[in-house]
Amino acid sequence: MRETGRVIELKEGTAKVRINRSTACGDCGACQVGREKLEMILTVENHIGAKVGNDVEVDIENTNFLTAVLIGYGIPLLGLLFGVLLGYYGAPLLGFGYNTSQGIAGITGLICMGAGYYLIKLNEHQIKKLKKFHPVIVRIVNEVENHGESVKP
Repeated sequence: MRETGRVIELKEGTAKVRINRSTACGDCGACQVGREKLEMILTVENHIGAKVGNDVEVDIENTNFLTAVLIGYGIPLLGLLFGVLLGYYGAPLLGFGYNTSQGIAGITGLICMGAGYYLIKLNEHQIKKLKKFHPVIVRIVNEVENHGESVKP
């Protein structure tokens, strides 16, 4: 997945890049409901020496992107499903009636989904260390002469 953006800050081998919402985002607005122009600020690896003000192409491999999505959404979804099934079929074994087991299933589903998010949060520092999930500047689209001026974000 490739996006184009502008470098707004440099720091120790990384760059902060401002990227405008692409057509791939569609109009769902899930991240910023109601905003006219959606911009994202990404911290990306800068191995090619892009400078502040350069327009650059940023890439994250589709398989790595899909893996990250699977981690972020799949684990909590599996927790929800596991919790619902556990509550629905486990409640009658504990002596609860049919109507009560549905409520218990909902509660255990939410608890297990929350546990999935918590599991991701606990391992976030290890996931961030994996280089395959880091976006990388692959190409400078245009060179900008920057005579010591700083570009404001």
